[in-house]
Amino acid sequence: MGSLSIEKVEHLLWLGRYVERSYTTLRFILSTYDAALDSLEGNWKGQLEELGFDASNDDPLSFFNNCLFDLSNASSLKYSMNAAYDNAVLLRDVIGTESIAYVQMAADAVDAAEVSDAPLLDLQLVLDYIMAFKGCVDDYIADDSARNIIKSGISVERLDLYTRLSFRLDRLPKETHRLAGRIDRIGIPYNKDAFKRVIACVFDQGFPENMTYERLGDLLADIAGIF
Repeated sequence: MGSLSIEKVEHLLWLGRYVERSYTTLRFILSTYDAALDSLEGNWKGQLEELGFDASNDDPLSFFNNCLFDLSNASSLKYSMNAAYDNAVLLRDVIGTESIAYVQMAADAVDAAEVSDAPLLDLQLVLDYIMAFKGCVDDYIADDSARNIIKSGISVERLDLYTRLSFRLDRLPKETHRLAGRIDRIGIPYNKDAFKRVIACVFDQGFPENMTYERLGDLLADIAGIF
């Protein structure tokens, strides 16, 4: 880990996780909202309940507003984006002001969307600023370990959310391959047995077509057990 303290390692890992949680959650909410506009009879509420949202409110607008902006819900976009920023500011000497600026702009865009009558533009900016932050990870962070820890956090969160939501499961092998290329170079202890089970599952010949709800649950437990 070089000069990185254990505390900073934790903040780097969770910075990556919360940034990816914000990005994937927002993309999923927007795609599910589009589905709700097409038909209120679909399972869009059931899908969002997988993120921890309360589907008891029958008003789609209020429901999605809570999904996006309810700070008391740890699965909401606003909670995740604020948590990403909180971790980023504690890493100023590691990730640099340019990287922090994009995280802050993404968080500010969430706030702007919350009070806007037409929030979609601001929500698109959230996605754009997060992508810009990911670019800064390569361009402005000099410490190899710091870069790999952030990217490992991004990969683990993506594996977790895609599995939890049964969303883009076909991308799990590629993401697992990315994580495998970094995980032994970041200096963080991890559960090798859990990671081996993740690898075996996502590279199985029948994945993802033959995945049952129970097998997805097992995969999710192994992903959660990596770190």
